[in-house]
Amino acid sequence: MSGTGDRVRIGVIGCGGTASSFHLPVLEHLPEAEVVAVADMDTERLREVGDRFRVRHRHARWEDLLGNPEVDAVAVFVPTASHGEIARAAIDAGRHLLVEKPLALTLREIDELEQRAAGSPATVMVGMNLRWHRAVRSLRDLIRAGAVGAPEAVRTIIASGFLHQRNVPAWRRRRDLGGGVLFEVAVHHFDLLRFLLDSEVEEVFAAARPGEGDDETAVITTRMSNGVLAGSLFSERTVQRHEIEIFGRSGCLSASLYRFDCLQHHQLTDFPGSVRTRVKDMVNTLKELPGVMARMRRGGDFLESFRAEWRHFLDAVLRGTPVECTLEEGKKAVRIALAAVASASGNRSVSVSAVTDTGSGGYPDD
Repeated sequence: MSGTGDRVRIGVIGCGGTASSFHLPVLEHLPEAEVVAVADMDTERLREVGDRFRVRHRHARWEDLLGNPEVDAVAVFVPTASHGEIARAAIDAGRHLLVEKPLALTLREIDELEQRAAGSPATVMVGMNLRWHRAVRSLRDLIRAGAVGAPEAVRTIIASGFLHQRNVPAWRRRRDLGGGVLFEVAVHHFDLLRFLLDSEVEEVFAAARPGEGDDETAVITTRMSNGVLAGSLFSERTVQRHEIEIFGRSGCLSASLYRFDCLQHHQLTDFPGSVRTRVKDMVNTLKELPGVMARMRRGGDFLESFRAEWRHFLDAVLRGTPVECTLEEGKKAVRIALAAVASASGNRSVSVSAVTDTGSGGYPDD
């Protein structure tokens, strides 16, 4: 199925927060998309989401959605442990597929997906929305243009108070089900390290702190194939932060993804506390102000990243343009996450290329 005329009819599997807060609000305003079906085993949530977004077909079983002849493409937003099974079935059913990160729990599952996809005309894409964030795109362009010279080091943070919320899904606390920051959260930045630096992650050292669940906070050091070192903090037990800094030989690029003036560019001569540097940063903030209201009316930069991601996918389905975030890209991010889990479990550095599945739980051999 390639869509109906100039529109793709979409079935959404999983009606939790990811779908209802980000994907569905974006899809209802994209002229090339029509959500015709939703599926969720929670019947009350299925009814609420179906009513809110005025979706005609509502299925308690994802298998029934795949059997719906009106569906051209399937979006998978269920817990990671079910990604592989549903994604394989969607490809076998001839549906185009967007599956949310992390792609799967095991490399074996991803290998099976790649084999299925290789023999199918379906468009298959991994949902890594941060690749389409305005600040990330600017960072990549500036790095490639040599704005800070050759990168030397990277610092990244994703922090939130997610685990202080009520009704946190049980799987989000369990490493073996794909929960915890090492797998569910850090995979975003494992992908971005490769995306921004055009280089592979070769080695990982991770230390994780459990609490009521596994891996609630983690600090990770990675070594890239081009020699760049990266240090990352991931936590779901503290305040909101989302930051990326690229330290180059002639300057530094800083991106704070939760701020409207999200990008700063400092040269070697810019001292952080000087009046000159602070005025420069204030001028940058003032330049961003005219676009703030327009972006807020569209839902802000994060919602815009999902909108851009969907436009990319729809363009691939309707016009055959190449998919940027392929199964192979998703697999590389999962492999790094598995290396981080092995490192935290064994208190040792782990080579990413050496990671293999054990066949139970999807984690690498110690």
